[in-house]
Amino acid sequence: EKAMRTQGEKRKKLKAARKSPPVRKVTRVAPPADGTVDVIVKLGGAAITIKDGEPDTLNVDALKTCCNAIAEVAPLTESVRWPCFAEEPALRVIVVHGAGSYGHPQAKQYRVADGARDMDGDPVLREGVDKTQASVRKLCKLVCDELDSKLAPEVRLAPISPYGRFFTVGKKLNRNLSRGGFDEVRAALMEGKIPVLHGDVVDDAEQGCAILSGDTLVECLTEEFEPKRVVFVSDVEGIFTAKPLHKNGPCDLCPDGKTPPPALLREIQVNPDGSWIATQAFGPYKYLDLRYGFHTGVWQREQQANPLWKLSDETDEQVVESAVGTTDSTVSLADNGDVTGGIKTKVQEAAAIALKGVDVFLTNHRGKFDIGFNIKCALYGHPAVDDEYDSRFVPHWIGTLVKMLAPEVENEPPA
Repeated sequence: EKAMRTQGEKRKKLKAARKSPPVRKVTRVAPPADGTVDVIVKLGGAAITIKDGEPDTLNVDALKTCCNAIAEVAPLTESVRWPCFAEEPALRVIVVHGAGSYGHPQAKQYRVADGARDMDGDPVLREGVDKTQASVRKLCKLVCDELDSKLAPEVRLAPISPYGRFFTVGKKLNRNLSRGGFDEVRAALMEGKIPVLHGDVVDDAEQGCAILSGDTLVECLTEEFEPKRVVFVSDVEGIFTAKPLHKNGPCDLCPDGKTPPPALLREIQVNPDGSWIATQAFGPYKYLDLRYGFHTGVWQREQQANPLWKLSDETDEQVVESAVGTTDSTVSLADNGDVTGGIKTKVQEAAAIALKGVDVFLTNHRGKFDIGFNIKCALYGHPAVDDEYDSRFVPHWIGTLVKMLAPEVENEPPA
């Protein structure tokens, strides 16, 4: 009986150890507050809210995970769950979040994106603008409250509402008119604060009002502050060759058992003209294997969503071979009811950022042990794209890295 009890205790300890990686105490020194930015992170509305649920519904667990990851790269962090990140310096961060279920339903119902020349003469549109703004500001407060609870007391946030600070002309952000908004972000950085912005309704010179998406804000902030990298956190792991179905796994897209399921594009290179091509990919066999044990769910080899599709190394190689070379004209991306332009627009904006020489990481809030491993890898710029064993980053990062195509170096002829 004693032996059985000891064995049971060992199993419990092992189970607890698997659930949470070791904590290593560190204190990150605050970097100089000189107005520079290391990383801009965009928390997608589909990640931090229940986008297909009732309006104004928060994804509490996802928001906690995202805020934990951001707090751990911020100055004066007292603990880091992953020892492999312990030696990394503190990062200067700008946070932008989307609206998800907190802004899109209202904006869509009242057709806020269409605007009107005479805002005062359209009480219905004015009501829609007010409801949309109230909703996104409610979400911003929730994001700031959660992030503030994770940060060291000395680290302060600077919530900045785009309305009245950023302006559009014909739905496009006007940098000259928006100078005051950029200056306010810079002032916050100079004070050592973390600016927090969000998508919002703003004044438009041509149609009265327009939707300024968080993705557009990220692109303009990137041009203004020239960060080292940009991270997009969504409810999907990255860019797939077709839309994955999360609840039942990617194999649901091949009901006939013959059509290959979608592959995760691991690396995309952007050409000077803005077009892009996938250079690395994960087939479903490898992808599902990496997800096995990373968090609770059904995406496991033993529980394939479609048993007709027989996964194997051979078929996996075929899927990867067909995925490499995928371009923006061949990938299928649904908009999922997004009034800011949908996923395809987001990919195009990621490519536009990459053309500025800034690497873009697209990932989700999940990861090993559900503690935001994917986000932390992206924030520090450690994609671990290749399959080589890496002693610092043994678990694979799952996501898509978008970067500018490296210019070819011409070899000089021998003298």
